[in-house]
Amino acid sequence: MRYFSGSALCAGLALWGVTLTGCGYLPSEMDGKPKAAEAKPQDATTEVFNHVASCGTRAKGYKLLSFSDLYVTTNDPRFPFQRASNLPGNFDVRAYVWGFQSCESLSDCNSGDHYWLIGRGPGDDFSTWVVTPQFPRITISSSCRNKLKVGERYRFSFSNGQLTGFSRN
Repeated sequence: MRYFSGSALCAGLALWGVTLTGCGYLPSEMDGKPKAAEAKPQDATTEVFNHVASCGTRAKGYKLLSFSDLYVTTNDPRFPFQRASNLPGNFDVRAYVWGFQSCESLSDCNSGDHYWLIGRGPGDDFSTWVVTPQFPRITISSSCRNKLKVGERYRFSFSNGQLTGFSRN
């Protein structure tokens, strides 16, 4: 009986120790917020593509790019991705709606809710829904709350920094 209780005590201490070490967190979560000197440069802030067409406007059929073509890696652990510089003015991309933030919480409903688009989860596993700095995402602003559904895949058309249409895929 003493052997069993000693084992349970050791196992409990081991689990307690693991929780204190931060096991299970992604490196970006352990880094904390950047200090003022390490703050993100102004040109690297999150870019929001505004939806300028009506909610019924379908994808335009521009040249289809893969989601991975939209970003390049920077080898900077704080900001590992940046928008590719050689993107055409007009392009389509297939992406999943990962989530959204209502315009009421943003205190600005002029351009609609914000939606986050991702290509797929890590290792092309769509069952893992994560968006951290390790995985690039597109942020769009749209008033199509009833048309864009979280977890659904769409074809999005972009023209000169504007979302010009989308279709279910």
